[in-house]
Amino acid sequence: MRLSKRLVRLVGGLLLVGALILVSSGQDLIWAAEKAGDSKDGDIVKVIIHTERPDAEVGIFQLEKKIAVIEPADGYVEVLAKDSRLTSAKLIYNQADDAAELMGDVTVTREDLDAQADSMLADFAQETYTLEGSVYLKQWEKEENGDRTAKLEVWSHWLQIQEEGRRLLARGDVRVVETDRKAWADELEYDDEQEVAVLTGNVRLETDDGNVLTGAKVVINLSTDEATVYGPTYAEFILRGDE
Repeated sequence: MRLSKRLVRLVGGLLLVGALILVSSGQDLIWAAEKAGDSKDGDIVKVIIHTERPDAEVGIFQLEKKIAVIEPADGYVEVLAKDSRLTSAKLIYNQADDAAELMGDVTVTREDLDAQADSMLADFAQETYTLEGSVYLKQWEKEENGDRTAKLEVWSHWLQIQEEGRRLLARGDVRVVETDRKAWADELEYDDEQEVAVLTGNVRLETDDGNVLTGAKVVINLSTDEATVYGPTYAEFILRGDE
């Protein structure tokens, strides 16, 4: 496989840094960046550059700043960081800050969730992902037989994934779908570990059996399925006779 002159400079730069490894696999290029002074496998960020045009320029590495700008033609970038797999059309990776900016058809894949957005800022040190644009997230729950079922779906303009997916913050035309209810709000705070969901701003909550609840703020205790409403409230309850 032949490499372009610019890519040759990129390869040489990666090797000069010493903490980066580059290999080729078919039409894909792979390199891994370790944190300075740390060689544990869990602290390695691996980047796979997929392209159908091996002769095309795929990126530039700035040696002094330790910044890689990768945008393969007719391809995409894949990032493997701890338990997450990220993909995008373009990647800007800052090795010193252990952070990255992903742009274009961004996806996040984990065992417990999948997400997609127009762009994303990834802080690998803090394990925090901030997604923007047309954001969609699906949280999975693992069954005893090993299968996964959808536990939560979120649509928004901005969403932050924290604490390995256990905490979510969403803003901007938020829509939430759970197993037996739907909700709309300006903002959402979802804490899976504490089992609490806080919906703020123009909240509307609908259950599958037809009940409706609105308010300025609604706090849902996910363990007891109780909702506490704040501010002016409107509710509709479906009265069912004896069957």
